[in-house]
Amino acid sequence: MNLSYRTHQWGGLAFMVGNVLFIVNKLDEMSRLFLSRGMSDVISGQNVLLILLGQIALIIGYLAFQKVYLERVGKPRKIALRLFCYGGVLVAIGHISFMTALIDDLPITMQPYAEYLFILVMIGMLLLLTGLIWFGILNFRSPILGRWQWLPLATGIMGFIGFILFSGEEITAVFLVFRTLFALGLMGLGLTMLMEKPVQVYPKVEKVISI
Repeated sequence: MNLSYRTHQWGGLAFMVGNVLFIVNKLDEMSRLFLSRGMSDVISGQNVLLILLGQIALIIGYLAFQKVYLERVGKPRKIALRLFCYGGVLVAIGHISFMTALIDDLPITMQPYAEYLFILVMIGMLLLLTGLIWFGILNFRSPILGRWQWLPLATGIMGFIGFILFSGEEITAVFLVFRTLFALGLMGLGLTMLMEKPVQVYPKVEKVISI
């Protein structure tokens, strides 16, 4: 019997869609820094529905990734996997603080508290990167993914370089390069999940004792 086949498919697809939107969010900055040409912001804080779509897709993708691989790994990798996935969920929830159109409609007394949600992005990113790098190292010792065993560790390193070493108040070209590589790596993990072979479960055979 095939288990979690729909989880493989829909979870992988959702993860890829969410990370495509993650890349598209900075197309205007890429155009400015790499092409020296200005362009309008593709996804701004006023695009509430588009931001919600991206974050919901990412949450579905992270939870599906955990469900697909949690049953295949031992305790150390389960911890790493949970750090990665729950960290990603926190990052997605924290992005509510980027919905300026939504925050502007809140009562003035509540607006400062809504902006504090950005703290979830920072905490979530630390958990995500820690779990992904840890999972990537353990995956090398005993491969779990169906393909591209190097991808989790490489993606985690790209994210660490971009978001820890080169992030700041001012967006730089180096940050955008590693941010894009990180998002492409996550898309690759979504594609890996999409193409995974479903787990095969066979019914238990009970011994019949004749007297």
